[in-house]
Amino acid sequence: MLLVLGCAEDRPRAFVGALDGDLDAFMKAHPLAPGQGIRADEIARTPGASFHIVQVASEERPHRHVHHDLSVVVLRGRGTLHLEARSLPMRAGDAALVPRDTPHWFAREGRDVAVALVTFVPPLDAPDNVPVGSVDSRTTGG
Repeated sequence: MLLVLGCAEDRPRAFVGALDGDLDAFMKAHPLAPGQGIRADEIARTPGASFHIVQVASEERPHRHVHHDLSVVVLRGRGTLHLEARSLPMRAGDAALVPRDTPHWFAREGRDVAVALVTFVPPLDAPDNVPVGSVDSRTTGG
């Protein structure tokens, strides 16, 4: 299942946990390190989901999440979400669902860091980022 929504708002706001609608203050307190391509910070959690601000300064490597479904809402910037064989241009206000075990990656476009609100269901409690092409329990029967 794929869901991609668009929004006419150029600067969507998010009121989730530590973010509280002030993305500028949050990013100032959680900057990307020099040369760091991506940063993810958990901002809230419920029994059913965890919520993260993800900053992308370049691009992710192709990967999948074995145990988590994701929803992604772009808050700032723009780029392309590569979702299996599809390339989906995204900008502030756009949203997408990434079902578990679906190969994907995001590549920023333009000069500005892309920033997204990413929800993991169930909550992210351990690393679940498997590079595409890696051997894991899905292919070894473990």
